[in-house]
Amino acid sequence: MLDARPTPSSDDAARPVLDPASLDQLRQLDPTGSGSFLVRVLGTYARSLDKHEGEARQARDAGQWDAVARAAHTLKSASASVGALTFSQICADIEGRIRRQELDQLDQ
Repeated sequence: MLDARPTPSSDDAARPVLDPASLDQLRQLDPTGSGSFLVRVLGTYARSLDKHEGEARQARDAGQWDAVARAAHTLKSASASVGALTFSQICADIEGRIRRQELDQLDQ
């Protein structure tokens, strides 16, 4: 997606990509306890990520910032729901900068 990342800290290197507590919550929703629910949720998330990232790139290249903001908003929510909290924060930052018309602060 767009590079609007906060400056990484030493804590970021040690932080898992997916929040373990969020994954545990998803595991608790699995009626069979087999883990298949978590696999399906993460598979759906990965497909959504690919789709919306591609849409955001195309919209950015075309200067369609509202479409970029919509993709960032969708990815923000979806990422938070699976525990990709850092990526969710990045998407929130991108969405906010676009909404505030701070386009010059978004790296290409």
